[in-house]
Amino acid sequence: MADPKISVVFSSYNGASRRLKHTLESLVHQDLSPDQWELIAVDNNSGDNTIDLLETYRERLPILILKHSQPGKSSALNAALEKAGGSLVVFTDDDIRAEPDWLREIAACADANPHYGIFGGRIVAEWEHLPTGNPLLEWIPMGSTFAIVDEQISGPCDPTKVWGPNTIVRRSALGSDVRYREDLGPLPGGLFAMGEDQEIIMRLSARGVQAYRCAEAVVHHWIPASSVNELWVQKRGERLGYGVPALFPQDVPTGPRIAGVPMKTWIESAQWALRAALLYPTPSSRKRFWAIWKNYYMRGYRAGVRRYAPSIPVTNR
Repeated sequence: MADPKISVVFSSYNGASRRLKHTLESLVHQDLSPDQWELIAVDNNSGDNTIDLLETYRERLPILILKHSQPGKSSALNAALEKAGGSLVVFTDDDIRAEPDWLREIAACADANPHYGIFGGRIVAEWEHLPTGNPLLEWIPMGSTFAIVDEQISGPCDPTKVWGPNTIVRRSALGSDVRYREDLGPLPGGLFAMGEDQEIIMRLSARGVQAYRCAEAVVHHWIPASSVNELWVQKRGERLGYGVPALFPQDVPTGPRIAGVPMKTWIESAQWALRAALLYPTPSSRKRFWAIWKNYYMRGYRAGVRRYAPSIPVTNR
């Protein structure tokens, strides 16, 4: 293939056991000519038949299949970037369903806005079971919880509002040195730090790369029913907290530390732990939910400080 206009990349870990086929089928039906784009799909050390499923699409998609044995989404995406030939790189996930005009709209948006290097498309929730009457969805931020960005107006945007499985970057902006931090992002099992996609966009923004919202480019992000409950969302807060010191080390409190954690953080943690304990026996409510969520967040934050910000110079604040 001659150099394509768009390189779509994703990593899949045991995707065949989940929604990968639905993603691939939606890509088959893209109305952008196959000679204008390529798909780089990375099998990230799966234990199911992900690689076999990908192979079945060789005749139906302009696909390059990579095997990447090192666990971790960020490492897998970096491997894909080394093969990407498109002038636009589209980062997505293996559990989305793309609208048929998705890639065509991305190409049109980028062509119409040549001074922008970061683009974010619309990400709409696709519920396994449409939740009705669930107050949880009124309490939580849909972006950090389910990677939903349902902005319906195109135009320049804050780069911090570009994340998730509809992130587009000009290959020229990435150059040879901007890659994902491999100590961030999903890993099989255990606690991992969220924010790998936000971190790379923040670095590009710091270099002066501007962001634009392409609301016409739409993907639907699968939300399983098992994720739509208070405990799942609260535990996700722990992952979010774990990644925050990596993204914002300058905001870690200064001063004395105990067991590697600033005293100020211990005090805040204790306050939220007490609130969570007092509210835990009470009926479900916004106040109860957020006290427990914050308690999980602070637990992750403390672990993140130990890993990502073990020592911060004392400064006047």
